[in-house]
Order: sequence, then C-alpha cells, then structure tokens
Amino acid sequence: MQEWLDLVKMILALALMGMASLQDLRERMAKDVYWVVMGIVGLISMTASIFVESLPLEHLLLVLATATVFLNVFWDNEYLGKAVSYSFYALSLLLFGFGLYGLRMDDLRIDFLMPYILFWIFLVLYMLDIIKGGADTKCLMALSILFPLYPSIGVLPLIPLPAETVQSILPFAVMVLFFASLFSMFSLFYFLAVNIKNHELRFPQSLLGYRLPIDIAEKGHYWPMERVENGGVLLRSTPQEENFSELRSVGVERVWVTPKIPLLVPMTAAVLFLVVVGNPIFLLL
Repeated sequence: MQEWLDLVKMILALALMGMASLQDLRERMAKDVYWVVMGIVGLISMTASIFVESLPLEHLLLVLATATVFLNVFWDNEYLGKAVSYSFYALSLLLFGFGLYGLRMDDLRIDFLMPYILFWIFLVLYMLDIIKGGADTKCLMALSILFPLYPSIGVLPLIPLPAETVQSILPFAVMVLFFASLFSMFSLFYFLAVNIKNHELRFPQSLLGYRLPIDIAEKGHYWPMERVENGGVLLRSTPQEENFSELRSVGVERVWVTPKIPLLVPMTAAVLFLVVVGNPIFLLL
C-alpha cells in the first residue's frame, strides 16, 4: 500500500515541479498553487496514516503545527500584517510542543517530526540568502511534507534505503537541494563546449556563460558579465545587474552573459535521480 502511495505522490511531485519549471523558464516565476497542492497532499497523507496505523492522536498536533507554518508562508502578510503572521508561527510552536509533550519517546515518529524541522531549516537558509528563490524554498518545504522519508517504489531506488533513523540524517528534501546544486555545475561543460565551438575561450567566463548579440541578450533571460565603469567596459566573473542599455551606449555589440537557469529545473532532475538511482551517500554509511 505504501509503495502505491509513494508512486502516486512521486508522479504528482514530478508533474507539478515540471510545470513549475516550465513556467519559471518562461516567466521567471512559478505559481504558489504547485507547492500548496504538494503540501496539502502530504498533510492529508500524514493525517490518514495516523488513523490507518492507529497512532497516538497527539501526532495530529504535529501535523497541525506543520500545516500552520506551511500555509502561513502563502498568505499575504502585507494584508494580514506581520504581527498576525508571527502569531501563527508562535501557535505552531505551541502545537508542536504540546504534541511532543503528550507522546512517549517510543511513540515518536521521525516522519512526523522531519517536515516541521525542515521547514525552519529551509526558512533560515532562505533568510540567509543561501537559497535564492522563494519558489525554490517553498518547493523544498512542500517536498519535506510530501516525502518526510525517502519514497520506495518496487525495486526503486536502486541503492537500498537504510533505516529511517539514517534517512533522517540526510533527509530527502535536503538531498534534493544538494544534488540540484551539483547538477547545476554540469552547465559549465555546456558553456565550455559552446565557447570552443565559437572560438571564444576566455576564463573563467567561458565556464560561466557565453557571448551573445546584445539585442538578443536584452530580450532573453540573461545576466551580463560586463559592466560600464569610468566610461569603459569591464569584464567580470560574476553576473552583474541588467545594464544592457549602458553597455549599448558605449558601443558594445556582443556581451558575455550567464543564462538565468531556474534552480527548479535541476531540482526536478534531482527528485527523479533520488527516486530511481537513490542517494549514493548511503553507500558510505
């Protein structure tokens, strides 16, 4: 039964993340509805398991605490006011605390603790600007609720899953972020191949992007790696503000750029990788 549930949730996650990735590529934004649906399905699944497995009802407080902080992210804080938003965070802490207080250690379930813990981890990473995009953060929060433990579907993943306590050390959603960041580095080889083909090798820029006519770059989703300073054009190794008009004013016709590739794209690939192949780090544990 659990394998079928994991299969349904995985199809849902990949479908929603795929649609969100396409929207992010076209419009540089992804609607919140994708993450709300993923999160609500995860919350329903957690709630249902309490009754199916006859778990102590205190687990409902843990689910409610997770639901409170998760859904609070999607409310319009400007309309409600920050005080109201903060009060929901406080309420979630109370619910979580009462839930833990009412449970014996033997009754505690990692899959009910993990989503709430990961929510705060991802929120802090976003506030510290380690995770750049709001959609990326919301997606990771939703994934932590949908998959508090690694999904298991038939013979998948190919790398056997360890015990739940070991899985909690390297949670599924955290590994999605890790492998997505790793997959993003593969773009370096693509950029290098393009620059070799165009005979425009220059390091480190050749590993970070390529040159385009400024008219094309300005109409697309690109960050320039050049900027105007003191009347001249300086080449940088990091993306700069979108100053294409300034570059054109000093006669630049072709500009070094870095494509704006949303993290949601490699995140979707990371989810598929972890489901099919598994987490290679588990082989070391």
